[in-house]
Amino acid sequence: MRRSVLYYMAGLLVAAMLIVGVMYIGTSDDVQRHHQHLERPSEADLGYCLHCDDHTFCTHLPLIIINTHGAEIPGRPINYELGIHGFGDLLVTTPDGGTEIEVSVVVIDNPNQWNHADDLPVHESLAMMRIRGNSSRFFDKPNYRISLIHPNAADNPLPLLGMNPHAEWALHGPFLDKTLMRNYVWMNIAAEVMGPGHFVPEVRFFELILNGEYQGLYVLMETVRVSPHRLDMNRYREGMPATSYLVRLDSRTQTSERIVDTFVTYTYRLEGLNSVEIMYPRLSQQSDSVRDYVTRTMSTMEYFLYSPEVIWDSRRYERYIDVNSFVNFYIINEFIANNDLWTGSTYLHSDVRGRIVAGPVWDFNNVMDNFFLSMPADEFMLANRGWFDRLMMCPDFTERVIRRWHELRRGVLAEERLISYMQEVEDWLGSAIDRNFEVWGYSFDPFQVNAMSRRGPTHAEVTARVPVYEGMSLAAYEAARYQTHREMIRELNPASFAEAQESARNFMIERGRFLDRHIETLRQFSHPSRHALWIVP
Repeated sequence: MRRSVLYYMAGLLVAAMLIVGVMYIGTSDDVQRHHQHLERPSEADLGYCLHCDDHTFCTHLPLIIINTHGAEIPGRPINYELGIHGFGDLLVTTPDGGTEIEVSVVVIDNPNQWNHADDLPVHESLAMMRIRGNSSRFFDKPNYRISLIHPNAADNPLPLLGMNPHAEWALHGPFLDKTLMRNYVWMNIAAEVMGPGHFVPEVRFFELILNGEYQGLYVLMETVRVSPHRLDMNRYREGMPATSYLVRLDSRTQTSERIVDTFVTYTYRLEGLNSVEIMYPRLSQQSDSVRDYVTRTMSTMEYFLYSPEVIWDSRRYERYIDVNSFVNFYIINEFIANNDLWTGSTYLHSDVRGRIVAGPVWDFNNVMDNFFLSMPADEFMLANRGWFDRLMMCPDFTERVIRRWHELRRGVLAEERLISYMQEVEDWLGSAIDRNFEVWGYSFDPFQVNAMSRRGPTHAEVTARVPVYEGMSLAAYEAARYQTHREMIRELNPASFAEAQESARNFMIERGRFLDRHIETLRQFSHPSRHALWIVP
């Protein structure tokens, strides 16, 4: 009897240990992420190429070769040459009004070997192709979207550059980003910040040849799509009372049929001219019941946030959102000074009957002071934007952000680690950087590109340098402003790759140290003095 009791107790102990072990494994911060520059050999690792001479194009990076067969790729704004940007820009289309053209795509990716344009491809496919992006449509070096197809026009999902199979891909061409690596570096870092189970697009460097012409260094990116290999959610089933959904907040690339009016849209609380657009389920499945479900679930959270209940019951937000995702989403975007957040390409999603999850993150081309206008390193940019403006009124949320920041600075976001990471990427890219700027190096002169392809000072920054003196004529004042404006454009735009890298690295260091010193001041946003009139129900 005693022995059986001992066996029973031992069994309970083992079961408890297994449960604890599973819980520990499930909450591990380890993120399975492919860092291309750590997984693939560098030029030094490969040594001299024995199969080509000095006149043969040879690279340690993968190659993607695209042929449009003489057709112009649609998607440029019609006022591209002038560099004049406005909402609702008309885009160049095909002669019959189409927005895409059919192209052929060849992928050359020899593992642990040099790559040449005439090597045997690992993938060949037809694809539909267009220029993609918002402001980036004005760049001389465009971004593209390709959708791989079979000859019968059905999707042709392929595992490009070692990523999971899919038909749709974004080809990001760094142009305003003279470091060439913001999307690569910060997508990889964001994946570690967001943690296991959160989809962050995979990224790979490659070199592009378009219609026989070398186009420089590009980054192949997974797009934000609901898919078993990307944002994996329970799929929509017609007639179900609830559905998984993905929404995007944007002001520039909307499809009007996808837009829904949640609480913040019809009460005019969205940033700028944003709308909420349902990206999944797809448009053909967006019945009245689906649109109503998405509107109701989002509006329930928004109504709570913008009512006095956010003060009276400040932990209730946990019922509606995946809190850890919003904490991590805030931290990575605040740290990298992502000025686009809540004003463009901001995603939220929810698995069927689940809580709302922040993300996926998308498009870090303009982060770390690479916006068209200079970004301050010593200010909180996002604490009073979008839902964060209201979440920061909840003391528990701000405390979670503060704790998580300190945790990340001891590991994933440690200053030394990030400096080393950026240098490792630069070293690994090697001569591909030089080749890229052999084509696009003229862009280091900001007056050789249009106004949408360079950084400029604000009106206030120019005014601060050109005070009005008594007796100064209007003509003299305007001439001084014009000259100062041009001088400041020179100052704000890097004159070399090395200068761009140094500027990005210094901003990252300054930004991190500012948050180290001031992260606790986020408590001001939830202090009772900020909302004293709401304290008593």
